[in-house]
Amino acid sequence: MHRIEYNKKYFIPKTVLFFTAVFFILAVGIAAASIASSKNYKLHTALADGGGASGVSKNYNSENSVGYPLGTNVATGVSYKIYGGWLSTRNTIPDVGILTYNDGQATFENPLTLKWAVTDKDNDPQRYYQVQISKDSFETIDFDSGIVKTNSQQYTTPILPTTEGYVDYKWRVRVSDGYDYSGWETASSGFKLATGTMDLPIILAKTSPGGSDIPSKLWQGCGDPYMSWEYPVKGVQPAGYSYAWGDMPDNQADTQGTSYQTPSDLLGDGVRVFNLKAENSAGNWGEIASYELWIDRGSPVIGNYSPEKGSLIASDRPTITIAASDDKSGVDPNAINMKINKSTVGAAYDENSQSIVYLPSTPLSEGSNVVSIEVADLVGNKTSQVVWSFTVDTRGPTGYVIINNQDAVTNSVYVNLVFGASDSTTDVADMVISNDGVFDNEQWEQFKTKKENWTLTPISGTRKVYVKFKDTAGNESEVFSDTIELIIIAPDTIITSGPSLLTKSKEALFTFKSSVENCVFRWKFDDDEWSAWSKDIAVSKKDLKNGNHYFKVQAAKDVNKNSKIDIDEIDPVPAERTWTISETGVIKPEPEKKKPFKFWKEE
Repeated sequence: MHRIEYNKKYFIPKTVLFFTAVFFILAVGIAAASIASSKNYKLHTALADGGGASGVSKNYNSENSVGYPLGTNVATGVSYKIYGGWLSTRNTIPDVGILTYNDGQATFENPLTLKWAVTDKDNDPQRYYQVQISKDSFETIDFDSGIVKTNSQQYTTPILPTTEGYVDYKWRVRVSDGYDYSGWETASSGFKLATGTMDLPIILAKTSPGGSDIPSKLWQGCGDPYMSWEYPVKGVQPAGYSYAWGDMPDNQADTQGTSYQTPSDLLGDGVRVFNLKAENSAGNWGEIASYELWIDRGSPVIGNYSPEKGSLIASDRPTITIAASDDKSGVDPNAINMKINKSTVGAAYDENSQSIVYLPSTPLSEGSNVVSIEVADLVGNKTSQVVWSFTVDTRGPTGYVIINNQDAVTNSVYVNLVFGASDSTTDVADMVISNDGVFDNEQWEQFKTKKENWTLTPISGTRKVYVKFKDTAGNESEVFSDTIELIIIAPDTIITSGPSLLTKSKEALFTFKSSVENCVFRWKFDDDEWSAWSKDIAVSKKDLKNGNHYFKVQAAKDVNKNSKIDIDEIDPVPAERTWTISETGVIKPEPEKKKPFKFWKEE
């Protein structure tokens, strides 16, 4: 567009101005000054060399006029202004170019510094500008700077409201060189004003870039997930992302992309958390978004089981237990495959004890029983098959005992025993022998086929030996027995002299004898140990204390001539005497016990 401007100012009287205006209307084209016309220009009228000029403005707008170029009075019309002065040259309006915030991208800067560039063919400087901002293409104005008198080609807005977040804004600017304004120059792409905080990215996990989804917080078996994410705001992407497995991401962008392939050797089984945060173009970091994965690639662990491998049990309905645990997804109670002797059985899982339990509904067979089991967790990780066996033996052994090769009579309490026993399923392990058949204080001992010098109860009569056997499974047999007639020949012991029942003497002398010749004797005072066997028939003891005392003596004879005294050669009832030593009073001793008969036969 072209305008007429003044380079010099001339002042003339108002009468001349009026005449000039009239002359301009009547005599177009006579003046020496030139006339320019366009759709947007101001008409400047003046006298040049006594002449005048006239012109027409088709689209004059009063707001396109700024000041008086010559400082003269102004004559105005409906669609024009006339300035008094000398007409010199034509004015060129400035051109404006947008420099910032015209890419349609989001910005987190608030306030914003809007910039533009001005060119003017007349080299006129910018003297005024006006900036407007709108959300609806200037149907309404959200912000207007008004006319600002400065040559600065940038404007910093006040803080704009961000409650709507990511709304498209447009802005425009016009400038003036002091004579006319340029047209509005609009940033057609504008900008999106983002809120001050970043939205949380939305994280997804898959088994591979094109694989199936991996749910969060559910046990699954993928240990190298393909992580991807998206920003929830349409058309707005952060400048970068920082991520970390199991740790807080730092403030250094790891990628501008939206995916990450987890290395196969990075994650172990268990609860694993992927953390991600975004950085905006202003360098601000948002809050951390997390995705929790539960990884379980390991099979359950099978521990001890009962009955143990190779064990022998005496029950045909034993409780079978197998320790099984999985510290991740847990043992699947519906994925237990247990068989006994190749037949599938219904075992249950006890969560509290973490064990598989099976109680047979029917008795197991005698002999070997084979158990096999497989276990899986809730993800489907399965153990290898575990196989073991145990032996069921519910029947006790059978057997016998023989005394002295089945002799009818013996004169010795020492006899030889012979045993025989067998078991249909396992082996005979132990035996227990008794003279009375009660088996209360007797001890189990290892099974043997012979036992020499077993001591019978030292009473003449029919003596019986009882025996029970036990197999390796712990089953006891019934009681087996054998009998023999015992006739004991042993001397009787007689005390012939001793101290009075009450005496002051602290020394005691005893004499004694036996009922047969060539006997030996042993004796003891009070709680002393028995003396050695001796042929002495008298014994004494000095320095006895006051109080009650007793003396025992026992006779024996080596009947079988084996140079030792056997138990059946000893008087089974020692002779005994009690007495009291006292200097002050009489202490009545207990009456002497009567001796029992030594030779008798038990029927």
